[in-house]
Amino acid sequence: MTIKVAIVGAGISGLATAKQSLAEGFSVTVFEARDNIGGQWYYEEPDPATSEAQSSMYEGAISNTCRDTSSFSDFPMDPARYPDFCGHRAFLQYLHEYTDHFGLKQHILFKTKVVSCQQVEDNRWKIKYTTEHEEPRETVYDALLVCSGKSTKPHIPAFKGMEVFQGRIFHSHIYRRPEGFSGKRVAIIGFGNSAADIASELCGQTEECHLVTRRGGWVFPRYIFGKSIHAWNSRFSQSVLPASISKWSLTTLVQLVEGKLPPELQPEHDILGANPAVHSTLIENIKVGRITPHRASVGEITATGLSLTNGETIDNLDAIILCTGYDIDYPFISEDCYRSKHSKFMDSPNSVHLYRLTTPPHVRNLFIMGVFQLPGPIQPAVELQARWVTAILTGRIKLPPAERMSELIASEEEERRRQWIQSDRHTVSAHFLPYCDSLANDLGAAPTFGCLLSRIFTSNPIRAMTILHAVYFGMCSSAQYRLFGDGSKPELATATILRLARGAKELNEEERIALTKSEDIFHVDNIIVDNVKDAK
Repeated sequence: MTIKVAIVGAGISGLATAKQSLAEGFSVTVFEARDNIGGQWYYEEPDPATSEAQSSMYEGAISNTCRDTSSFSDFPMDPARYPDFCGHRAFLQYLHEYTDHFGLKQHILFKTKVVSCQQVEDNRWKIKYTTEHEEPRETVYDALLVCSGKSTKPHIPAFKGMEVFQGRIFHSHIYRRPEGFSGKRVAIIGFGNSAADIASELCGQTEECHLVTRRGGWVFPRYIFGKSIHAWNSRFSQSVLPASISKWSLTTLVQLVEGKLPPELQPEHDILGANPAVHSTLIENIKVGRITPHRASVGEITATGLSLTNGETIDNLDAIILCTGYDIDYPFISEDCYRSKHSKFMDSPNSVHLYRLTTPPHVRNLFIMGVFQLPGPIQPAVELQARWVTAILTGRIKLPPAERMSELIASEEEERRRQWIQSDRHTVSAHFLPYCDSLANDLGAAPTFGCLLSRIFTSNPIRAMTILHAVYFGMCSSAQYRLFGDGSKPELATATILRLARGAKELNEEERIALTKSEDIFHVDNIIVDNVKDAK
């Protein structure tokens, strides 16, 4: 009997999950509230009447992860056509090519909003949804896969005095471009990628640009000695070297390029204790005085500015931009499905109770994709999640009993409390390689030293040694997870890994051949959405 799955959202995780579900032969319906794929990467202007927007993408946004780590494992980005780090237009184009290659659009209901999801008999899910011109409809599915992301509900801190400020206060979610801020005095509250990007964009336009951060943080450049930052963070450094040496070497590399951080940014935590900001000019902008940093929390917002907890005041402000992150929120399912009153992070709006940050122990056939916060690319992780989830639904992977999953979640939470700083953002943090490997191990897809070494005793030992070296000392690409195990594609994976090791500037012939032979290319005759006329 065909498994029927509902996927909410057609962003990165939704597309990867749809593709993998179709590869398993599932009946797939993807619900997408907007008129296009891409999720946060689908740029839109805020509504002029309400200032609301579904996407947080701003005009000048550039990916924080490089092309070669941001590719899906079975659809590599061509370096001849895509830059090292993609802007939103280039990356959305890649998602369209991925979608077209695997025939996914025929399975997507566009302009369709999921209103509610309720578990019914036999652990199935009744999905209620609406379209623009129709009455609400309900359909029952065997499994619910939530891929709507975690950047939909901006976190607005309740600062004292917000209501009296005479200028404009808004969240970075609706920021789009620096035009309109010429000659203004602006304060940016928070310190993450959006704060680094927006401050660096605005400082060339504004009269004053202030950056307020309560604990500072590490800033990674996109390049170190001409190579992507990700080229320096190998599997060997992450999984073989002692953590102390790995931290020291990464800190030394960053400081060789950036120099010592300004004292206002110098964090108390180590370089792996929080997700870093990735920006190539932020530190320079601070050092030359274009951006004024402040190490403090906001004590109060006044009519004209900010009063900080370190005694400083920032006066005559025209705008305050809140780069304060997001609260995890899935309004179409009960919070009881993915939270727990027993969580060590229960006081946080980002608390979740999910085994492998994916599925709740006490609710069957519910999977929440991409909820994690990784200091690395999301694509390999959500792709592995999709493979892991579909293996569970087909019975190839057996979940532990609910009680055991809860115990493991508690253990993982304790580990996160030990490894990461205490903040809402880091309640769902995980280190990239250990998290991906945990899913890959269940699939038998982890590129372990033993598996790689065994390939040496084949007809091409030199090639096998090259692969072993590339996997352990090269860039951690998603192709590593297609060499072995459930869902492996060794021909394409090997070709991609060898290309990356050589630094080639275009896809090689082996990759092109493997892509044309892909067994996962789905055609129009596989259409199984509930209302085809809504699909684009």
